[in-house]
Amino acid sequence: MSRRLVGTLILLLCTTTTQARAQWNLARLNPGESRVQLTMGIDPAVIPSIGYSRASSLFGATAQVSLEGGVVAGKADLGDYRVRMTGQVQLAQYRALRLAVRGAAITRGTSNDVFRAVNFGADVGAIGGLYRRRWFVAAEMGFDKAILTHLTHTRLYRDRYYAEAKDGWYIDNGGTWRLPAPS
Repeated sequence: MSRRLVGTLILLLCTTTTQARAQWNLARLNPGESRVQLTMGIDPAVIPSIGYSRASSLFGATAQVSLEGGVVAGKADLGDYRVRMTGQVQLAQYRALRLAVRGAAITRGTSNDVFRAVNFGADVGAIGGLYRRRWFVAAEMGFDKAILTHLTHTRLYRDRYYAEAKDGWYIDNGGTWRLPAPS
């Protein structure tokens, strides 16, 4: 994606909305509200993404369901992507203290000169903290698990490195722990 296009999109978003928020704050989620979000993170490359979420009530607790997709920054190669569907629900609240849990289904894809991979995984976690109307401090803990991955090796890889490389589905490819850190 060109710098000019990214700059134009950021300018457009900054000048056309009066409800922009810098963070997801559990104290600001109201059932019935919908949101469009722009995020950028490292997973494992820099991935800007866009998503949509809707808050509702689940057995009296505030819940949010979201769908998000993004491509790796730089070349904006559609072969390097992430799509995630997330559900989050607030489990407990005592005054300004809140605890929420989250679960997500994730699909990731990547390609380069030696292989192409598609991954299906899951992400579970918990977030707890002090939530005020205009600010919050919280800690998150979770685990992102690559459950099933399909690898396809390129001709270049077979010719130069390993002719007998096996294409196919691989189970249990590891995961990433997220440990508490202030946000």
